[in-house]
Amino acid sequence: RMHSEIVAEEEAKKAAARKQAQIEAAQAKKEEQEDTKMAAAVAAAKQKATARKQEQIKAAQARKAAQEEKAKKAAAAAAAHNQAHIEAEKTKKAAQEEEAKKAAVAARAAAAVAEEVAR
Repeated sequence: RMHSEIVAEEEAKKAAARKQAQIEAAQAKKEEQEDTKMAAAVAAAKQKATARKQEQIKAAQARKAAQEEKAKKAAAAAAAHNQAHIEAEKTKKAAQEEEAKKAAVAARAAAAVAEEVAR
């Protein structure tokens, strides 16, 4: 009778130890899963931050390109404006020279007529 009680007690202890081991194993598994989840969340956050940074860089590059394009257009417009002024000046000068030539021709003609009259 004593022997069977001792055996039963040993069995109960073993069962309790097994139960405890199962609980600890389950706990460890749960913690491991939570760690994995955390690691995944951290990785996702890092990826998001990297993507955001790349977007900001792209946006900055686009703004810079737009400003450079604007500057180029402004420079081209200024150059065209200056060229137009230069052309206008040339045209004006040519017109003045033409007028001067006509005036000289007219003056010579008048002088010739005056000479004829004087004769």
